[in-house]
Order: sequence, then structure tokens, then C-alpha cells
Amino acid sequence: MTQQQMSSPILVLADQAGDHLTPLARQALDELVVARQREGARLLALLQERITALRALAAQAAPLVPQLVQAQRQRFLERWQEALGAAPASEAVTQAAQERALAEATAFAIRIDVAEELGRLAAHLDEIEAVLQKGGETGKRLDFLIQELHREANTLGSKSATLELTRISVDMKVLIEQMREQVQNLE
Repeated sequence: MTQQQMSSPILVLADQAGDHLTPLARQALDELVVARQREGARLLALLQERITALRALAAQAAPLVPQLVQAQRQRFLERWQEALGAAPASEAVTQAAQERALAEATAFAIRIDVAEELGRLAAHLDEIEAVLQKGGETGKRLDFLIQELHREANTLGSKSATLELTRISVDMKVLIEQMREQVQNLE
């Protein structure tokens, strides 16, 4: 038997198998695309839920800071008045002490002011939503934005002067970590 005779039946079988395999391969690829689209839609929904939850936490944090600043200002003034009441002083010293108390209260307010962090957090969430809406290859961009969200939540926690703000920061970090895990599944 010659080489040509031996390869001829194999070529015929290969052609026949190819005729049957091509539609099966197309079907498998179509099903893969549909499955990836479903997975992408689920990931998008999960990320959107986390974004909504983060916005709600930021909304809870925003009014806490002015309340805390006002309470701390009042405490500073009361302490200074107590200290002044214990020692005889002139009106000039009393005025200077009150001004110093207000200056310390202001410095405290600046240290704990998280408005900037909340603003950046909102901007990052807006950008994440824009990237998700745009679609395409989003993984690296989203990973960077998640890192920025985490930085803002950490700063919020480090500036926290109340248990409520600390809880909000921790809850934010949990949500952001969940988002990070989901973003790593995107391309």
C-alpha cells in the first residue's frame, strides 16, 4: 500500500469529522459567550449593590462630623471655664483662655474632618459606575479605583473620633474588599 492510499481514507474521515465538529465548536463557543455575559451581568449587579451600600454608609457618616465637632467645641469651652473658675483671673486672661479653647476646638475639627474623604469616595464610586457602564476591558482600571476606595475608608477610620464612624469605616472596608474580589474576576 502506498502512502497516498493510506492517507486518503484518513483524509476522508477527517473531512467528515470536520463537517460534524464545526457546528459543535460554534455552538460551544456561542454557549461560552452567553455564559460569560450572564456572569458579567451578575458581577455588575453585585458591584452595583456594594456601590449603593457604600453610598449609604457615606451618607450616614456625613452628618456625624459636624455634631462631633460641636460637641467637642462645647467640651473644650466647659473645661476652660472650669479651669478659669478655679483660679482668679482678669478679663483679658479669661478672653485669651476662651480664644485658645476655640482654637483647640478648631484644630480638633480639622483633624477629624472627613468631608474631603467622603467627597473623594463619592467621586471614586461615580468613576467606578462610569467604567462599568462603558464596559470593555475594565479590570485594571477598577482594581486601581478599588485601591483608592480602600485608601479613603482607611483615612476615614484613622480620623474617626467616635465608635459610629469607626463602625462605618470597617463596614466600608468589608464592602470594598468584596468588590475587590469581584473585580479580580473581570478582564
